[in-house]
Amino acid sequence: MNTTTKLLAPLAAAALLTGCGASEYSPSITTTPAEMFADGCQSCHGEKGTGKFGLLLRIAGSDEPIEEILEKIEKGGTVMPSFPGINTAQRLALATYIKTL
Repeated sequence: MNTTTKLLAPLAAAALLTGCGASEYSPSITTTPAEMFADGCQSCHGEKGTGKFGLLLRIAGSDEPIEEILEKIEKGGTVMPSFPGINTAQRLALATYIKTL
């Protein structure tokens, strides 16, 4: 196992263990997309979407279609929790914001 793998393996394992399930995050109706990102996404994806651990969890500059981003926010993914407390309009606003990162 090389040095980089030894350093990244514990970080990846920690990310996997903390991301499963549903998030309790539920923004108010006046919460802006930037605030939703800061409150619900930034802890894993980094302040500007560049990833908490560099390339790991990077979403900035993604070419992922907005429909897939919407689905990941709603249902979660392999590491990412679902966010059932974010309503449809807020999910669209957040996904649109994410595409600007």
